[in-house]
Order: sequence, then C-alpha cells, then structure tokens
Amino acid sequence: MNFALDYICQITIRQRVPFEKVIIGVVDADAQLADNALQRLNAYFSSPRTNITQMRVKMYPHFKNWLQILQDIEFFSINHMTQIMRMYTKTVGLSGNSQFFRFKPIIDKIGAHPWGDALLDDYELTIKMMLKKLHIDYMTDTYVYQEALTSPKGFIRQRSRWVQGDLNCLKHLPEIIKSCILSRTQKLGIYYFLLQPWLNFLADVAIIILTTIALTHWHNLYGHLTLMTFSLVMAGLVVFSLFWRIIFGIFYYRDLAHYHEPPLKKHQLALLPLGISYMYVILFLVL
Repeated sequence: MNFALDYICQITIRQRVPFEKVIIGVVDADAQLADNALQRLNAYFSSPRTNITQMRVKMYPHFKNWLQILQDIEFFSINHMTQIMRMYTKTVGLSGNSQFFRFKPIIDKIGAHPWGDALLDDYELTIKMMLKKLHIDYMTDTYVYQEALTSPKGFIRQRSRWVQGDLNCLKHLPEIIKSCILSRTQKLGIYYFLLQPWLNFLADVAIIILTTIALTHWHNLYGHLTLMTFSLVMAGLVVFSLFWRIIFGIFYYRDLAHYHEPPLKKHQLALLPLGISYMYVILFLVL
C-alpha cells in the first residue's frame, strides 16, 4: 500500500493536483460499496475540517453456513456498536477495509509511507494517527460488503494473524504512555485493545478452571440443593449467559430490517444467541 501511495503521489505532482484535494480509499479486492456510499463520502469530505473516516462493514448476504452468519453479526452489529462507543471516546479504529483519508494531512504528519510492518497494519496506522492528533470519524449510515470466511480453518488462521498483529503494535506502547497529545480516555482505549489477547487468554483459563472445579466438586457445591432450587439456579445461569447474546441478536435483526437486507430464517434467529459465543471458542483455539 505504501508503494501505491508513492505512485499516487507521482501522478498528483505530475498533474499538479493539490494534495488536499486527493482522497485515498482502501477497499478489499472482494469488497463492494453500498449504493449510497459514494454519496456519503462526498458529503463527508465536502467539509475541509474532515480528514479520516472508517466505513461500517457487512458480510455479503449469500450465507452458506452458520460461520458466515456469525461473522456478519460480529461485524455489522457488534463491531458497529463498539465503533459508536469509540466515537464518544475519540478512539475509532481503522478496520482495513473501507478506510478513507485526505492525502495531505497523512503526508504532512505521518509521512509518505504511513503503513508499518505490523500484521494488524490498520490499527498500527490508527495509533500513528492518534499520536499525531489526527481525528478518525466513523460512518454509521453506509457500509461496505466483504466476503465472509466459510471454513473454521481459514477463520482460525485469520484470527491468529490478528492476534499476532495486536502483539506487533505493542512496540508503540512506550510512545503511547509518554504522549501528551492523547487523553487518558484515548490511552485507556488503546490499552484495552492491545490487552485483548491477554484478557481473552485469562478468560479462557478462568473458564477451564471454574468448569473443572464445578465438575470435580459437584456434590459439595450442589448436593445440598433440592431439585427445584438446582433447576432455578441452572435456569438463572442460562438466562444470564444468554442475555447479551439475545440483545445483540435483536439489534442485528433490526439492523437488517432497517437497511432492507435479506432477513434470517426463523430458526436461524432462534439459534443466533447460542451461536454468538463462537468468538470465544475460536479465540480459545487461537490462543
């Protein structure tokens, strides 16, 4: 991508186009912008005060299996809500696919080769932009389609690369800690993102330990309970564990309806809360 920027820079100079009028977009080869995307991008960059934006991401709706459906709810709804929260803390992250920015501020503040060598180069660029006080916006009213992975093997390989890329970004930690430009909220947002592989690992270890204790000390923990009490405790745990998954499923259902996307079948909607936990299972396999 840095090579492509060099090429664009040469053409821009040759044609005498001001750098501030050049908009760079990074879109995956298999991606397709929504019908209103160009209109929204034109409106966004019409203001001279805007510099960088990340577009919402959705999987192509021709789902072949459950894994693709679960990736869609992860990107289109769960990650979308995460990015909205980041808008308030000014920690919006670039997601690789469909990031758009003005050429001039990037050249002036980061350099001609903004992308680094981290496997998660999009978030590494996010850190560089934040350290240079470049604000990243997020587009909530349009999105880009991308192809969802179909096989668990490919999915695990992808997430393994993301974890490795997250660890690659730790090299910027000293600069983040010392920065006087970043607010405390922004630093906490970055710390949380960089700590995610470790937090997920600790969560997996805790699940294994607690499950082992529950199975080996079953009688001591639950033997004194009546059948009715035990049933209520188990039902309460199931409801508690499914609560947020049901909430995410409802948001996803409403998102599909709002943007006139093909709806899921009734049995798929019913099983959706059970499938949302797939991320934690995959992360366990990755870690």
